[in-house]
Amino acid sequence: MANSNTSADKPTQPSPEVMALWPKKSGNAINGFGEDWHKPRPVFWRSDGKSISHTDVLFYFYAKDRDNEAISASRRYREETKAIVTSDIAASKAEGTPMKWSRAIKKAAVEFHADEVGVCAYKPEWTYDDRPVPRGKWAIVLGFAHDYENMKTAPHEKAYVEVMAQYARAGAAAKHLANWIREQGHFAEAKTGPSTEDVLMIPAAIEAGLGELGKHGSMINKNHGSSFRLSMVLTDLPLQPDAPEIFGGDEFCLNCQVCAKACPPDAIHAEKQKVRGETKWYVDFDKCLPYFVDNKTCGICLAVCPWSRAGIAENLIQKMARRRAIEVPKP
Repeated sequence: MANSNTSADKPTQPSPEVMALWPKKSGNAINGFGEDWHKPRPVFWRSDGKSISHTDVLFYFYAKDRDNEAISASRRYREETKAIVTSDIAASKAEGTPMKWSRAIKKAAVEFHADEVGVCAYKPEWTYDDRPVPRGKWAIVLGFAHDYENMKTAPHEKAYVEVMAQYARAGAAAKHLANWIREQGHFAEAKTGPSTEDVLMIPAAIEAGLGELGKHGSMINKNHGSSFRLSMVLTDLPLQPDAPEIFGGDEFCLNCQVCAKACPPDAIHAEKQKVRGETKWYVDFDKCLPYFVDNKTCGICLAVCPWSRAGIAENLIQKMARRRAIEVPKP
C-alpha cells in the first residue's frame, strides 16, 4: 500500500545521490512558479541530453532500475509503440462535415482501445518555448484508465509497470488513430507520453472535456478519477470541438487534503499557486521529483484520490451538484 504522510510526520528527504546530480536551477523556476505568463519550458522527460537542466537526474533514473526485469520489460513494451510505422497521407481526401468526422474519430478511438476521447482547438501556448508550434488545428485527446489495484501499490514497481503499460496503450492508440486519419487523406500526427517533446497535454485534455485539474497536479476524470494516462492526435481534419466539463473535481479539492497528507515529500500545496500567470493547483517539482527518482516511481497521490476508487465518482458528482444547488441563490 501507499505510504502516508501526516502533519506529525517529517517529509521524506531526497537521497544524497539524487541531490549530487540536482542542477542549480530550481525545477519550480523552470515551470514558472510565481511568474507572469510565458510559454511552458521543458523540465523533465527529454532524453536528448541537452534541452533540460535535469538531464543527469533523468539518466540516473533510467539507469537505477536497469537490472529490474519487470520494469525493463514494461519499457520495451512501450518502445514497441514507437516502432508503429506512420502511414502516408492518401492522395484522395475523404470529405465530411465536422460533426460526421467527430463521430467517426470517436468511434475509431474506442476501437483502438481508448477509454475517453474529446476534441478541442489546439492553442499555440500549449507548445514548449524551444519547439515550433506543431501543425494541426484540432487536438484529439485520448484517455486510458489504469488498473486501480496495481496503482494502489505505489510506489511499488507494480505501479510503475502499470503506468508504462498505459503509456504503451495510449501511444499505440494515438498512432493508429493518426494513421486512420491519414488514410482518409488528411494530416494527423500522434503525440505520446511521457516524452511528448513539444506539447502540453493536460491543458488540451481539460479543454476537450476529459476532466478538471486536481490538487495533485494531475487531472480528475469523472469516470476514472485520477488514475489514467493521456495521448493526443493533432490533425487538420475538420472537427467539432467538445467543451470543458465542470463536474465538481476542482471544487472538491478545495477542502480535500487526502493526497496532500499522503505525499511523503510533502510536495502538494494546500492552496492554489500562481504559475505562469495562472492561479491553479501545483505540485512542488523540487520535492516531488527526487522522491519519484529515489523510489523508481510514485503515483501515491493518484491512488489515494477519492475520485479514483471504483464506484465513488458518481456519488461525489451528485454531492457536488447538490452543494452548488444550495450555494447558488434562486432568482
